Amino acid sequence: MLGKVSYGGVTTPAGFRAASASGDIKGKKAERDDCGLIFSDEPCEFAAVFTSNVVKAAPVLYDMKILKKGGKVSAVFANSGNANACTGADGYKNCQKIAEVYADGLEIKSESVLIASTGVIGVPLPVEKIIDLKDVLIDSLADDNGINFAKAIMTTDTTVKETAVCVETKAGLFTIGGCTKGAGMIAPSLATMLSFITTDALIDRKLLQLALNECVDVTFNRVTVDGDMSTNDTILLLANGMSGTKVDENNYEDFKAGLLDIMDYLARQIALDGEGASRMITIEVKNAANFEEAKLCASKIANSPLVKTMFAGCDPNWGRLMASAGASGAEFDPDKTDIYFNDMHYVSGGKIIDYSLEEKAYNIMQEMQYTITIDLHAGSSMTKFYTCDLTQDYIKINADYRS
Repeated sequence: MLGKVSYGGVTTPAGFRAASASGDIKGKKAERDDCGLIFSDEPCEFAAVFTSNVVKAAPVLYDMKILKKGGKVSAVFANSGNANACTGADGYKNCQKIAEVYADGLEIKSESVLIASTGVIGVPLPVEKIIDLKDVLIDSLADDNGINFAKAIMTTDTTVKETAVCVETKAGLFTIGGCTKGAGMIAPSLATMLSFITTDALIDRKLLQLALNECVDVTFNRVTVDGDMSTNDTILLLANGMSGTKVDENNYEDFKAGLLDIMDYLARQIALDGEGASRMITIEVKNAANFEEAKLCASKIANSPLVKTMFAGCDPNWGRLMASAGASGAEFDPDKTDIYFNDMHYVSGGKIIDYSLEEKAYNIMQEMQYTITIDLHAGSSMTKFYTCDLTQDYIKINADYRS
């Protein structure tokens, strides 16, 4: 049984604390915090998923090495304003330096500190500013600072993205909390910027990684804003076991359901907050010949600039949906294809049912969130993608990103 936790986030599970502070990372007198710290009172098992981009930022490479070692972790340092990507050997050394300094202050091993960064690529990380914040961040760690941490990792985001759930199983209760940032450079492979998820469940690393992989595939790998992939994409899942409730094969599905709830919510928030976006659209493809073809079709539609501008103009131009589906590589018969806007049957057998439905379709497209369903009638497989509209604001945001 799942129960939503009001105003929950990464510090909702037992034993997790967080802090944030301003290090003026971009050197432009930032108006908000740009550095954050998560700390667990007990060492954590952890799982992770990283960008598949060949160009990986220094913190990604650093965390991947920590993951490979297989030890437990206790803290995560994160900053916005600078990606520490394409910064060469110095970028990696700066990750090591941050980990060593914060580990010393927290009285833990440096291998127990993970690093995450987001922001401008190709700019040296002002590591001394980050080191200078050590005492401020450590001294302000608190179990009600999750939202402040979530704010500190924002870049072009316009909203804080966090949530938490309480999961009741036969073995007992545990809690999962999470936050994410992401609004641009979002493509389904891996489709997020930074995401931090915590739980007080007692679970081994193998099951933890399995659950994360399975949930990523149907959440963060099903969201797209602009079809671009970041160098810094990182999802970290930390489990400190402080609830005392053990997760094993008997209640694994309960754990996965809670994790899926967290990640699906955060993924939808990314699409809803896409740079310049005014609405989020769920693209559902059903009755495809197989799962891969359903994925091909949904991804093509969700990533199409032509379709996304159609969403921006609230133009129920179903022909663009048909054209994108046909260009996807999925095998289907256009003359058997149906299209729905929410529950309204709009296209039947590849033809519009009645042009009088255009006004109803237009009204649906005015909503902040709606679903378009493409029924291919070619099999029994289905999937869905989260996307958003494409507006002129997207160009303005990214044209001035470094200013």
